[in-house]
Amino acid sequence: MDVTIERFVWASELDARDLAAVNRIQNAVWAEWVPGERPMSDAAFVDMDRFSAPPERMERALARTPDGDVVGWGLVFWRDEPGGATLRMFVDPEGRRVGVGTALGALLTETARSGGRTGIMVEIAPDSAADAAVRSIEGFNVDLTMELNRTAVVDIGLDLLERWRDDGVAAEGYSLVAYDAPCPTDELALGFIRAREVMNEAPRSEGESESTYTVEELRAVEAASTAAHQDWWNVGVRHDATGEIVGISEMYLPDSRPWAVFQGDTGVRADHRGHGLGAWMKAVNHLRLAEERPDVESVQTWNADSNEPMLRINRALGFRPVQSFQVWYRPFSPLP
Repeated sequence: MDVTIERFVWASELDARDLAAVNRIQNAVWAEWVPGERPMSDAAFVDMDRFSAPPERMERALARTPDGDVVGWGLVFWRDEPGGATLRMFVDPEGRRVGVGTALGALLTETARSGGRTGIMVEIAPDSAADAAVRSIEGFNVDLTMELNRTAVVDIGLDLLERWRDDGVAAEGYSLVAYDAPCPTDELALGFIRAREVMNEAPRSEGESESTYTVEELRAVEAASTAAHQDWWNVGVRHDATGEIVGISEMYLPDSRPWAVFQGDTGVRADHRGHGLGAWMKAVNHLRLAEERPDVESVQTWNADSNEPMLRINRALGFRPVQSFQVWYRPFSPLP
């Protein structure tokens, strides 16, 4: 198919017709991956798109036919730290196997290469249309397997959450600290930033960069979350003897998808594990969710299938995979 690839900066800048087409394609692909998936409104798609900020760089593009119809869209993103880039593409089910994905992928991959990245990562649902395509491209290697896990809020036992909370309160030498974004002080923000470095110990793809923040970058992410009309709950555990925050857990609550909550990072420093701190933080957020957001139906999170410690906590909360995604990585050769 003869298509023109056009870059765009934000979904909010697309005209109504193009935005509707991009979101329709997004919803159609997700419905293939997760049958019965509730479609997003155009406004919800715009909000989701707004939640990107430094230190990530994100480049977006769409594919248009000579008649002006949008038949696909994609994005590539990366952090400034050395490493690869992640490529995501969505092609209209009625317009596949005619070169749309190839054209989009070529432009976005070259964008990553010219940006100094070391390779490209894609996340593919097994047996999907993209699965056969990536297997046919020389140079892609199998990497992590990621689970998209969800739990129904009504199925989480309050007695379990209360027990985890009480066990955490009883853990000697630790106290809870929490805030709703934006963080009230730069000092507290820096404490959470340092604690978040533990996430670099979690399983990650060969091409995935380490995550680091400055306070200024965190403030930019907070501003993006506000622009996306979502609340952002942060819970941490402080080691009382040193005053250091040694664990974090977070939840994102989008206004435009009130039925869903997204569990973000949860991690505890290695030298403070074994005290139930991760379960404590999760219990606090889930108990608050049950009390303040009774209309929320499900909580979603992503886990590497090799991250057994976190999966153990999530399985106890009822999280189960609704889809698995195989990460493939293709290093650029020669390196840029």
